[in-house]
Parts: sequence; structure tokens; C-alpha cells
Amino acid sequence: MDLSLPLTPRYTQLTAKGLPAGGGGTGATGDDLFTTYAVAATILFTLVVYLFETYLSLRQRSTYRKTQFPRELETTVGCIDAERAKELNGDDGKTATKSDDKPTNTTSGEDGADQKAKVDRNAPLLPQLQSKFQAAQAYGLDKVNFSLFSSAYGTTEGIAFLLLGFMPYFWDASCKFGSTYFGYTETENEIKISLIFMAYTTLIGTITSLPFELYSTFQIERKHGFNKQTIGLFISDKLKGLVLSAIIGGPFMALMLKIIKLGGEKFYLYVWAFIFVFSLFMMTIYPVVIMPLFNKYEPLPEGTLKDQIYALAGQLKFPLTKLFVMDGSKRSSHSNAFMFGFFKNKRIVLFDTLMEQVHDDEILAILGHELGHWKMGHTVTNFVISQLYMGAALYVFSLCYNSNELYRAFGFDDDSRPVPTIIALILFFSTVWEPIDKTLSFVMTVHSRKCEFEADEFSFNLGMSQKLQSGLCKIHLENLGAMCPDPWYSAYHYSHPPLVERLSAMMRLDTKKQSAQKKSK
Repeated sequence: MDLSLPLTPRYTQLTAKGLPAGGGGTGATGDDLFTTYAVAATILFTLVVYLFETYLSLRQRSTYRKTQFPRELETTVGCIDAERAKELNGDDGKTATKSDDKPTNTTSGEDGADQKAKVDRNAPLLPQLQSKFQAAQAYGLDKVNFSLFSSAYGTTEGIAFLLLGFMPYFWDASCKFGSTYFGYTETENEIKISLIFMAYTTLIGTITSLPFELYSTFQIERKHGFNKQTIGLFISDKLKGLVLSAIIGGPFMALMLKIIKLGGEKFYLYVWAFIFVFSLFMMTIYPVVIMPLFNKYEPLPEGTLKDQIYALAGQLKFPLTKLFVMDGSKRSSHSNAFMFGFFKNKRIVLFDTLMEQVHDDEILAILGHELGHWKMGHTVTNFVISQLYMGAALYVFSLCYNSNELYRAFGFDDDSRPVPTIIALILFFSTVWEPIDKTLSFVMTVHSRKCEFEADEFSFNLGMSQKLQSGLCKIHLENLGAMCPDPWYSAYHYSHPPLVERLSAMMRLDTKKQSAQKKSK
């Protein structure tokens, strides 16, 4: 392996035959120049991204080492507590009791290391946030330290695989395996060999990522009281995921490669249409067929909350057909709520952990936010954007599809053998398209944050601002969310704005509304 420029993978299809690698040499010009420096450019870009993201993580780590509760959050949540006190206190000064109050456990988890005090849903929020500040800081610090280590490993592994010639080696190994056991040839059975190659790479990826997943789940998450999984459940989930990847991913990949092979110069249009239809198919079957393999979904019990949710859906003309409660506590004490379904068949799922953490009217406000995404077309917009993104990527790929210079640089340098389509796809998206993907990913993060503010405002317009604010605080408490995130880190990574920004934005709306009401009197 030559570590001087130009960089050449240690294993190439020609070196496997005992011949000099055909990745280019000094003095190359034109297309050969791309071949010569493609590996070096890819490594350079990978390192630049890694260093930038590491810098952001170090900035975030410094915020997790702060010991003073953030003043802006203190002021903001103090105002929420004041408003809640006005609502809950009667004329006699006694605190009113919520009709949906339920007794809550003081701890959770399987052992002492897992125990975590639960949020008191009726007590003022600010003292609880202050009491959990150090726990949230410790949780965040553990996560960011882990991410620094895992990203360093991931970058090192990626560069090592590139320099060692991982892809050409395992492609040749796949060809040998297919030929030995099934009689496959590279020219006549490329798609079948591609599936063997994907099985190899998936297995290796699963093995190399497994220690990190185990540490994250059974060390960090358990240490801070979130993990509820057993080793048996973890292994079961992993095996189910691999089986589903084979059952669904295998045929999908085979069909896509076949379309590329038969589609001619306009193959990108046919592949784009195929991916669009497949996306709709997966959006249909995923919540109905796949998700129940991992979690139990039960109808929301009859009661006030169910009636209120259906009333809200009716008010907004949201075609709600079913309401479910999911046993999220089976794996984690983190909480969530989401919607799915097409056209006149919409469904809402509430995590059981969410129902334990907040009041019914706060759940209603959170759903008002989620329904705001639907009402304002955010869901459809994001789907359209993702499809346009895929169409653009496939079009650019079609321009590079026959660029043998790219494939030659990464070890597929035997001109007597056809370049596999699966390899062409992987190399395109990991090299040529990667800078574009990083840029568009950041743009989509900015867009997502904008949508979150708009959905918050939608909930405010429904008269649910106070309940949404308190509900968000409680969820933040339960999840030990970052209370003073670094602005650069959050802008780059967070698809949702930090808590204090969302609360401040809603409070400005409250103040503006109150001022308008005073002027109208």
C-alpha cells in the first residue's frame, strides 16, 4: 500500500493477479488525474468532516461541564411556573387537583444503577429542572464522550477499509463464493453476486458496530436509568432486523439493479419511479406489519383523553381512525408520540411512557403540535423534498455511471471485468455525492427547526401554548435533555430547536397576544 500521493488501495483486482495496480501514476492528466487523486481527495474530505464535527462535539462537551444552571432557562421556566400557579390555585389559595392524576413510582429500572427519580407532574417545574441539571449534564457528557470515541473509530475504520481495498477484496470474495457453491459467473449473475456482497458487508458492519451498540445501551443508557432492555431482547431485535433486511432489502436491491441494467440512458427515471413506489409501500406496511414485530400496540382505553383527542382531530378535520398506546417502556423510559397513515386512514400512537410523564391536557397540546405538522403540510413537503433529492442524486449518478476512472481509483482496475453496478452506486454516494449530501443534510436540519417553530405556533393558535410549554419541560426532564447546548453544535445536529428557544418563542407569542387583547379593550 503506497501512502504517498497518489494513494492506491493495497488490494486491487490487478494486484490480486500479481500485476501493478492500474490506479494512475504521477504525471497523469485529464480523466487519469481524477483516478490518481480520487482516493486522496476522499480521505481528505472525510478527515475535514471528522475534524469539524469533532470540534463541534468538543464545544458541546465544554457546555456539559458547566455547573451553573442556565439563567435564560431559569427565567423562562420560572414564568411557566407562575402561569401554572395562577391556573392551579383556587380563590382560597389551595392547589386544585388534576382529574387525571395517577400515583407514580419514585424510581425506575432494574437495579440501583438504573434508578432515576420520576418527574412530579404537579410540582413546579423550575426546581425539578434545577435538581436534575447535574444528572442531565452527566448524561450528556457520557454521550458526547462516547460519540467522540465512536466517530474516531468509524473514521479510522472507513479510511483503513479504503486503503486496504475492502470493496474489491470482498467483491472478489463474493464472486468466488458464488462460483464455488452456486456456479454463478460475474457476467451472467452479477445481481446474485451483488446480494452475496451485500450480505458480507452487512454482516461485517453488524459485527463492528455491535460493541458500540452494547456499550451505549447497557452502559450509558442503563447507568442513567433509561434502558429497560434485556440482552435477550436486544439480540432478538438485532436478529429480526437482519431477517427483515434480507426479506425486504434483498428483493429491493435486486430489482433496482435490474432496472439500472435494463433502463438504458434514462434508467434514472425508472429507478426514481421505483423508489417512489417502494417508499409508499414501506410507509404503508412499516407501521402495520413491521413495527408490531418489535412492540405491542393496544387501543387507547375509553375515557376523557380519547374523547378529547378525537374532538381535536375532528376540529382540524384530521381523519383519525385509530388511537394506539405502544409499550415503549419495554425498551426505554424515553417517550414520544407520532402519526402515520395515508389519506382517510390516519392513526396516532402514544408511548406508554409519555402517558405516565405528562397530564392529559399536555398530551393534547403535544398532539396539537404534531397535527400542526400535518395541517401545514410539513409531512408532505418533507416527503416531496426527499423524493426530489433522490431524483437529483440518481440523475447525477447516471452521468457518472460509466466513469471507469472513479472505479479504477478504488481498486476495480481490471478493464477485462465489468464494473458491478452495486459498486458503482456505493462509490458514487460515498465520494462524488458525499459533499452534496452533507450540505443538503444541514439545509434540511435548518428547515426542520423552522417547521418545529411553526408547529409550536399552530398549537399556540389552538390555545394550547401553556400546556405545550409545561409538557415539553416535563419530557425534557424525563429524557435528561441538554439544558444549555452549544449553539453551533445544536444548529448542526439538532433537528428540533433547543428547549429554551422553543419556550422563548411561545412566550413571545403569548406576550404579543396579551398586548393585542389589552389594546382591543
